Amino acid sequence: MAPHTSNHRPRRYERGGVSWVTLLLLATLAGSVYLVITWAPVYVVHYEVKQTVRDFMNQAIKNSDDAVLIEKLCEKVRSLDSTTVVFEDGRTEKAPSVNLTPSDVTWERDSSVTPPTLRVAFQYTREVHYPYLEKASEWVGTVDLFKEIGVPDWGPSR
Repeated sequence: MAPHTSNHRPRRYERGGVSWVTLLLLATLAGSVYLVITWAPVYVVHYEVKQTVRDFMNQAIKNSDDAVLIEKLCEKVRSLDSTTVVFEDGRTEKAPSVNLTPSDVTWERDSSVTPPTLRVAFQYTREVHYPYLEKASEWVGTVDLFKEIGVPDWGPSR
């Protein structure tokens, strides 16, 4: 007996064709990867900045010299990440991505309440470069953290 042959055209996926849905999914995937590559470093550095601020708020529990803490905080934040800046004459230079100065930081220690509290707040502007598009935009990072800085009483020492 001869094999059954059909006179109908093969379906699109059987021919190896690509549907518009596949193209749409591939374009969405490519766009998502592009945005992750562009924006992930910005959010990672912002997370590191917030963790650094939390660390210095913890140090403020035992160290009451706020001016020194603020200066060290700014130095640490400036050292977290750097970007290459190209000047008009063509020379390049490394600059901190987050250029924080002590005058930018709001450091409010309130020892009149029980337990004492500390609020640290500042904003910084960061330039975000879009690869292949030769475009840049500014992003404003905001840090506003509040913490109780009282020394805990763990009971009598042994």
